[in-house]
Amino acid sequence: MWTSFERHILVFYRRQLLNTKRKIFFIHYLPLIIISLYLIGFYIGVIFFPSCQNIFYSNELECGSYPCYQDITWLNTWDYFVNGVLCNISEAFFSIALLLRTIWRKFISTSHFQWKKYRKMIIQLLSISALSLSINLPQALIIFLQSQPNMSNFGSTIEPYLFYLTTYVVLFLPFICLGVLPELWPQSFFSHRRCRVAVVPMTTAACA
Repeated sequence: MWTSFERHILVFYRRQLLNTKRKIFFIHYLPLIIISLYLIGFYIGVIFFPSCQNIFYSNELECGSYPCYQDITWLNTWDYFVNGVLCNISEAFFSIALLLRTIWRKFISTSHFQWKKYRKMIIQLLSISALSLSINLPQALIIFLQSQPNMSNFGSTIEPYLFYLTTYVVLFLPFICLGVLPELWPQSFFSHRRCRVAVVPMTTAACA
């Protein structure tokens, strides 16, 4: 979620907000450190040190995907909506906003905008975001709808498959990066080796 918001800073406010090392630390690095520590601490606490007993069902498709902390109402609500649904919806909102804002600045706004300078970065960021949202957002929306009255069974058939499909985001990410980052391509595999032709002076033998 923070990364999708930070894209607006990188594209539109880079000179104002990232012009010193101090600002770079507080705006770029510090939020990432806080978010990483929070997520690591939260899931270590609820998975390895739960206040309940985990039960595994070997006959079900997702025998271990239902940790016991989800039976605790406030923890389950916080995990699903704050760590899941809110983050995915926010990422979608900020990504779409970045696309619309870029189009506005390029074609409609009269202010100067260096499109060529940021075009590559915008395409890269939106491509990576599209991969994440195409898999995570449907599951987040299903979970949100299941929390509504009389809709607890909505998407119950496909939701377990989406749960496992989310793990493929990490597997597909390198291919997306290779597609939008040509500088990572191994040039030796795509370019033919040029033949070297030696040029030597021509000599002629004198006739007797």
